[in-house]
Amino acid sequence: MKTYFTLTVLGLILCCLLFGQLHAFPTKAPAEVATEFIILHNNDMHSRFEQTNANSGKCSEELAKENKCYGGFARVAHLVRKYRDEAKHGGMPVVYLNAGDTSAGTAWYFRFKDDIATAFLNKLLPDAASLGNHEFDSGVPGLLPFLDKVDFPIVAANLDLSSSPKLRHSKHLQNSTVLEVNGAKVGVIGYITPDTLDLTMTKEDLFTDEIEAINREAENLKAQGINIIIALGHSGYEKDQEIAAKCPEVDLVIGGHTNTFLYNDQQPDTESVDGPYPTLVNQTSGKQVPVVQAYAYTKYLGKLHVQFDKDGNLIKFDGTPILLNSEVPRESDVLELLEVYRPEVAKLENDVVGHSKVFIDGRREICNSRECNLGNLVADAMVHARVMEDLGGTYWTDAAVAFVQAGGMRNGIEPRSDGTITAKDVTSVLSHNNDLYVSKISGKTLLAALEHSASMIDQKEPNGFLQMSGVHVTYDYNNPIGSRVVNAEIRCAACTIPVYEPLDEDKHYNVIVSHFLLHNGDGYTFHEENGSEPQHMKNKEVDVLTLYLRNHDFIYPGVEDRITIIPRMEGERRKREHE
Repeated sequence: MKTYFTLTVLGLILCCLLFGQLHAFPTKAPAEVATEFIILHNNDMHSRFEQTNANSGKCSEELAKENKCYGGFARVAHLVRKYRDEAKHGGMPVVYLNAGDTSAGTAWYFRFKDDIATAFLNKLLPDAASLGNHEFDSGVPGLLPFLDKVDFPIVAANLDLSSSPKLRHSKHLQNSTVLEVNGAKVGVIGYITPDTLDLTMTKEDLFTDEIEAINREAENLKAQGINIIIALGHSGYEKDQEIAAKCPEVDLVIGGHTNTFLYNDQQPDTESVDGPYPTLVNQTSGKQVPVVQAYAYTKYLGKLHVQFDKDGNLIKFDGTPILLNSEVPRESDVLELLEVYRPEVAKLENDVVGHSKVFIDGRREICNSRECNLGNLVADAMVHARVMEDLGGTYWTDAAVAFVQAGGMRNGIEPRSDGTITAKDVTSVLSHNNDLYVSKISGKTLLAALEHSASMIDQKEPNGFLQMSGVHVTYDYNNPIGSRVVNAEIRCAACTIPVYEPLDEDKHYNVIVSHFLLHNGDGYTFHEENGSEPQHMKNKEVDVLTLYLRNHDFIYPGVEDRITIIPRMEGERRKREHE
């Protein structure tokens, strides 16, 4: 009993001491929530107007019957409208934002271009959208109709339009837009990667530094009394985090371009997790800025719930990407819009151009880093098309080498039960449909191109990794950039039997490349200064691959050691770093 009394007294004394401590050093009271709302967002939709399979390719009838299809604009529309309708009836206010690259990637876009992209985006009606690099695929002339047809603001603060009056006066394009959300004004500032200059056919140097432009526009918005600022853009996950760190007025960063999948638990489907959702970046002031992306291809819709105090400080946030599987309904009017365009696409679907029982692998993580059988197929088709032009004189051809960059191929081809390959498959693979050229270059220039390809492993966006025909090359990634090609053999053209010979830097070779690569796309040089004029081939990429498939009918492209990679040894790398 005495022991119990003693412990009780000691407990009371301890409580009093703690109580005194709490009064002596009071904690800061939680900030009061002045406004809160939900942000729905997606990026890199790449013309997946129709639902897809798990790998974002075609959803077959069999998969559709088994409810194993994903995404599509009709599912995105359902969720966006659901949250908007709830907001109208007293639910949480909602903002829907799009971070660019609606264009390119499927036969739908190949056939209808900006007409179909704007028609479907206008069904979703984002509160604001940024431009992606693929919106510039056809240059400024190809972008203008898109800007004029959309029914919502397009934001891009880091474009210098002083020398482009048509863009400057285009409808809907602006540095930023201001949204009224739950009684608060929210500024949305757009940005786009300056790499667009190298990634597309656009040769007008419009692009300026993202961070400088965002900070300048943020100051303008702050001067107008706008205290909540979102950066919305298309420069990739790494740059998104840099923007979050170096733009002090920005509260949130919603990005795209790198198809980054952020998630907090075990992966919900086939996509591997690249980081947490949201990814938090600490500014030097101590302010935390969330960064989000929502993968790509309409498979997920990002959902972020945010709360701000009266001064516009972000005080709480939570959320997760929503997997748009078959459990998510599809909006009927969006499905009806698909039927408006379907007859032309059906013509491509019903045009059987070849057969294969082989999985023709176009996955980015494969073709961007090593030899893939899709790259072999496309490059072989380019050489085949030149052979068919019969310009080799007494020899089998005049151009035995072809290159295609990984980013130039947008989809693989999954085998069907009957093995058919359709014209739609071809247009989905080569949706850019570049012109092709034969360019005469020295072995030294050819070697430099191979070295540049070998450097892609160290770049944040390795879309420029070259797939090839008529070349056997070995890359040693233990060597520094510029010295990674340890062996290269080139197929002869002026010969009666095609064989491979060591690359000769003093010799000249005819190589087949796209208009994009010929004009320094992805940083390549495939022409000689004061050299001969490249020869324009008769057919574009789509016709070239179609011709190859029709002539061969049943194909079985494999991986043939055209590209051998000696992987980097971590121990050796660390040893060199400490020497």
